[in-house]
Amino acid sequence: MFGLCRKMRRGTEERADDKLVTTEKKSEERAPSADEALEGAVEEAAGVREGSVEEAATQLKDIDFSDWLNEHLCELDLTHEQAEEKSVGEWTEIRLFLSSTFIDTQAERDEIIKTIIPEINRKMAPNFIRIIPVDLRWGVLAEECKSCYDIQKTCLNQIDNCRMSEKQSPWFLGLRTSRYGWLQNEVMPSQGFETPQNYGWIDKLSGTEKAVSITSLEVCHASRVPETLPPYPTVFFYHRQFTPAAQEKLSGDELRWVFDFEYTAEEVLDPELKHQYTLIDKAGAYAKDKDELDDFLKDQSHMLYSDYSADYKQAYYTNKRENAKSFGVGYTDNLGEFAQKVERDLLTAIKMNFIVPDASNLDGYLFDTIQHENAIKLKASTFVGRTEMAEETFEHTKSTEGEHTLILHGDPGCGKSGLLAAVAQRTIDCKGKDDFVFVHAVDSCPGSNLLEKFLRRLHVNLRTFRRERGEINISSDPPESITDLKQEHHSFIMSTAEQYPGSKFVIIVDAVNQFHNSLGAWDMWWMIRDEGAPNLRFIISTLTEENNTYKNAMISCKHSRSLEVSQMSQEDLVDMVNRTLERYNKKLTNYDDRLLGNQIEVLLSKSSSPLFLIAACEALRKFGIFEKVSEYIASFPDRITGLFSFLVDEWSGEYGKDFTEDVCGLICLSKDGLLENQINDLLRFKEEMVQGEKGGFLYDSSFSRIYDSVSSFLAAGGGGYLRFFHDQLKYTIRDKFLDDTFSQNTHQWFCDFFMAIIQPQLCSQPQAKTPDYYEHVLNQIVHHQLEVARVTQSFETFKLTLRNIYFVRERIQFNQHNNLNNEYLAAIEAAPLDKAAFKLWAKFVQLYTPAIKEFPQFAYNMATNQAPSSVVSQDTLLLSAPEPQVGYPLSWANIPAADDPISVKIPSLGVDCVASSVAKDVVVIAAKSHAGIYDLSSGETLHKLPVSAYSVHLAEGEETLFVGDGEGVVHSYDVDSGAHKCSSEAGEGCITWLGTDRAGLVIAGPGYSRKAISWDGHTSVGKYMVLDPEDLSLVRSWGCEDPSFHHSYNTATHKLISSHKGFLAVWDPDSGEKLFTGSDDSGCIYCVDSHLTERLVISGNNELQVVEWELTEQGLQILRKVELPCISGWAYGGVWSVKYSVDGDLIYCTEPQSQSIKIYNKESEKVGELKGHSDCVMKISTVPGESREILSSDRDSVSFIWSLPSSGDVDACKQELDEKVQWVGFSVGEELFATVTDNRCRLWDSVDLKVVRSVKFGGFYRSKGAFHPDGECLFLNSRMGVLVYNLQLQLLESYQVLKSEDGSTTDLKITPDGSKFLVTECRNSNSELSKAFVWNCSDPSSASEHLIKDGYGARMFSCGVSHDSKLGIVGGHSGAMILDLDTGETRISVDSGCFFTAFLPNSYQFVVENGSGVYLYSEDG
Repeated sequence: MFGLCRKMRRGTEERADDKLVTTEKKSEERAPSADEALEGAVEEAAGVREGSVEEAATQLKDIDFSDWLNEHLCELDLTHEQAEEKSVGEWTEIRLFLSSTFIDTQAERDEIIKTIIPEINRKMAPNFIRIIPVDLRWGVLAEECKSCYDIQKTCLNQIDNCRMSEKQSPWFLGLRTSRYGWLQNEVMPSQGFETPQNYGWIDKLSGTEKAVSITSLEVCHASRVPETLPPYPTVFFYHRQFTPAAQEKLSGDELRWVFDFEYTAEEVLDPELKHQYTLIDKAGAYAKDKDELDDFLKDQSHMLYSDYSADYKQAYYTNKRENAKSFGVGYTDNLGEFAQKVERDLLTAIKMNFIVPDASNLDGYLFDTIQHENAIKLKASTFVGRTEMAEETFEHTKSTEGEHTLILHGDPGCGKSGLLAAVAQRTIDCKGKDDFVFVHAVDSCPGSNLLEKFLRRLHVNLRTFRRERGEINISSDPPESITDLKQEHHSFIMSTAEQYPGSKFVIIVDAVNQFHNSLGAWDMWWMIRDEGAPNLRFIISTLTEENNTYKNAMISCKHSRSLEVSQMSQEDLVDMVNRTLERYNKKLTNYDDRLLGNQIEVLLSKSSSPLFLIAACEALRKFGIFEKVSEYIASFPDRITGLFSFLVDEWSGEYGKDFTEDVCGLICLSKDGLLENQINDLLRFKEEMVQGEKGGFLYDSSFSRIYDSVSSFLAAGGGGYLRFFHDQLKYTIRDKFLDDTFSQNTHQWFCDFFMAIIQPQLCSQPQAKTPDYYEHVLNQIVHHQLEVARVTQSFETFKLTLRNIYFVRERIQFNQHNNLNNEYLAAIEAAPLDKAAFKLWAKFVQLYTPAIKEFPQFAYNMATNQAPSSVVSQDTLLLSAPEPQVGYPLSWANIPAADDPISVKIPSLGVDCVASSVAKDVVVIAAKSHAGIYDLSSGETLHKLPVSAYSVHLAEGEETLFVGDGEGVVHSYDVDSGAHKCSSEAGEGCITWLGTDRAGLVIAGPGYSRKAISWDGHTSVGKYMVLDPEDLSLVRSWGCEDPSFHHSYNTATHKLISSHKGFLAVWDPDSGEKLFTGSDDSGCIYCVDSHLTERLVISGNNELQVVEWELTEQGLQILRKVELPCISGWAYGGVWSVKYSVDGDLIYCTEPQSQSIKIYNKESEKVGELKGHSDCVMKISTVPGESREILSSDRDSVSFIWSLPSSGDVDACKQELDEKVQWVGFSVGEELFATVTDNRCRLWDSVDLKVVRSVKFGGFYRSKGAFHPDGECLFLNSRMGVLVYNLQLQLLESYQVLKSEDGSTTDLKITPDGSKFLVTECRNSNSELSKAFVWNCSDPSSASEHLIKDGYGARMFSCGVSHDSKLGIVGGHSGAMILDLDTGETRISVDSGCFFTAFLPNSYQFVVENGSGVYLYSEDG
């Protein structure tokens, strides 16, 4: 509880009427003349009209100011409020009025604005509280300085705007110094203010002779004891005391007058100072009044008052005049104590006056739901009219018949969002305990305009609903992968509604046209589909034209109901206008008034658009001359764009044209909105840049003032980021202000401001503090750089952003990599000369994002590890290098000689793949369990189609995708939306190829689901199907006669070619007749491809041959054979995929051993090899066009897009890489370590990391090594056995371990005691005969076979030995098996196929890795 004022009210009631009368007389008698107003303006804030105050005072009573303060600024009937309890997620903006004389407090105000408030806002941002400073250094227009009434109205009304409620004190910060301020020769009556009930005290002051300064009036108004006292004061005063050193320095400074009391009763003799002090008889009385006011403030416990010390820094003239008053400003220094006190007091007041719910443990999705429902509630509270349409929409939420989906659409400003909000709020209010209601208002909170955020929030809520009803087996979180989430989206919603038929499921999404178009949001694929449970209801609102969201919604939901939000009734319009103006205590006539006319009728005659009328009401709210309201309404234009232009002109007149242009330009040209603090900071930044060292102000206003006018036209849904909600206003601003020069300058302004914030972070270990909107700055700057660069065609500044590894690190750390990828694409399009550089950076970011996200401190190393010729490494080496850090090399020994041709990495295996043209920009991959549609440029997942997929094909036009499954069915999908269109009847077997003929008919070719694996076991004979592309109805079909593997259509001859065991067959697709065959003398032809324009075909077989054929009228003729230089070592090796380049000059092919793509020219010369896959490549495809990009998919987990040089010579694609190291191990004493590649073993010194010696041996791609525990020998496994070398790498002995040429060794381990080694075998044709071999090797030079372990029944890939040398473990397709190394007895079997297994050190526990995870097993399995 606060103490009360020192003195009680006495006689207030008796004196109030007299004083009011006196005030009215004074107002009439002392209205300033034009000359007086002009004189006051010249004297400005430091002057006073000499004599006018004295003249007025002779007619009035003298008072004791101290007594008056205690009598009239205190109330006795007080209540005490509890702290305001904030709702979670609801933003609170505290408008803090700054009061002081201006010229002597520049440094303090700057400290508050630039340091203290930003720091507080950073700290309070998690609690959704921010301070907005009201600093009228910018806020007083020159016109207002001509009139005491105008300046009082401006300043005191602004103080009222800083109250959280009418009965509370404002948030007010006063700086008390030696200066007094502009004396007011008259005081405006209470009725002149916007809230006259708050100004009874000013009527009492006007009846006295007391003339006070405008600063004192501000202080009095803020200091009045409120009707209700908050838990902690919100009014703060800080009294400056100069240090002795500062006082001494000031005493000899000719500008010391800047910091002095500015009135004097005696003439100043010093000619330099004579005109700087105002000569006035009552100067002493004013000084006494100022001191008494300070004493009063100190005594009040409902406010805080404290002293602070400061030093003198400098003062300078802003306008020096001879023999006349000059003007200047002064700055103080060493304000650390001041800053600490202010920050402490404000933070304490915030924390004490607001009960902030602890949201730290609140589920993020629940938090978002609260914010969405708060936004809906706010919109619904202002909705009026359209009763029938609102009722019809609400009935849709209750119905279980008819269409599932209702689409509200209309023109901008027609009232869609208000109507839907009212319906949503009513639905929430009427929700039954077992019902599910989900509301999403786009732009209502951070991230709400991202489709992924919407999807995740919806699915989390659905899962919570089900878990609350006992389904605890359902995960509380949706799939982490957005691809998986998209795949389950529709099915999960449908199944939930079906499972709870007694519950209503209502999903409402407002303003879908405002979604960002990531994940194809505007395609509307995510809407509820036509089929589904009757208890499921879906409502969206959208603009009719923008982004095609309405059109696509109607396509996506063909049986949805559409409801146009059209013109409101006259009655509703009148109701809306009356209710809107009623909030401002204003009304218009709705009848033919004799003097005013029918104002409502005139207004409605202008326009019936709700947006127009709301804008008109906003203009009327600010209009203050009642007698001229009718004239004012009549002056309104009759179109919304015209009215907005009218309003902008008014703002320009009130706040200054330059200021209005800059504010509107900033909001209009921002990428996705700006915080109010951000706008203030931008304005200050420009002012500092323009004014420079001379100081002063660029604007006559502040955003806090213009905000009151523009706020009704702003949306702040993205977490407080302001933007123009209505496009009409944006268009108006563009037409009025945004010519090319203005736009270019504003974008450059953004760039300079944002870079000033970002640049200190562009280093290895940034230390500088960032503003609370730093993340938003990172996401904005490139947009503005691109806008500037499109005009200047200079892209040098991008070396600080898109070509800067530290900027990339910052973006990835804030999860902005998707936006970053899009920015690279935009830069590539905009920069013809720098396109190559941006492409390389885009590729680097796409490939390295996961690594940078996990190890941001090593981003520099990753960039410098690129090829020396790479622009990524070149750009990065120009930056400061980080300090060495443990755990990651600062430099690399194996930097590649040439740039990596991989341009995009897609995380999907594939048995078939196809790429669209660059214009369509998609890739489709058949991954057996599903088909994926991906972005060609970035690899981003667009759609994951829930279909068994073994072949894919894009129709001409690339709008339709065909997918062949494993059961002989062809499916068609819309490429853009991912929506299923239709399916064919079931055919026979797996469809391994799809194509289209000249007529556009779809042809489906049968094959073998395992492709080349165990091809000799493929015996089924499928059939060709020719299908109509529109509905996939069967046109014709015929049998293939023999088991087939792959197919191709040759456009030049209109023939089909199929591959079989050792031959190709050629078919007439019109009749189904087999025309002829051709053999290449192989066991099996796995793959085939046709030249795009010529009568040529290539095929790949199991003999590691690529064969080129010519299609003649007589048959197939072999033109050449290309022998691949590989040894398969595998019965099912060979060429698994072949492809002509787009121009037909090159052949791409792959085989499973090298896992690379080899490139041959027309002369059968190998001209390149692409390495990067870690498993067998299943399919190669080309990207149509001249880009020379190819697509490849492997059978493990990845697909690549490769960029080849544009010229015919592809030597640059030859990567002379170091051999692949397959094993590394340390010697017994660890002074050496060995590395093994497929044909070489090297010994390295462990200290200086130099090669000591090396040897070529008969190794292969599975060779490994093991040091013998005697410390003298190294064992290596060759294809059929084991080689023993001494540490001079001299061959001591060679042992043939395997018994059959059908197999090869896969792993080698030596027991810790050196007595035995264990080797595993992988058989090719007869995999079930694979064995494990145990040999005695106590004497490495005379090892002997100990036992052979058979009966495992499958290929083996890994082995290990126990710590006590007693047990061995082997792993492969049949799982893990532990055996006794002495007897061969099986101890434990684990039936789980694996690729690696081993014992833990000093334990019989063991681990198994099966490709999807690592599992730990106990000793008993």
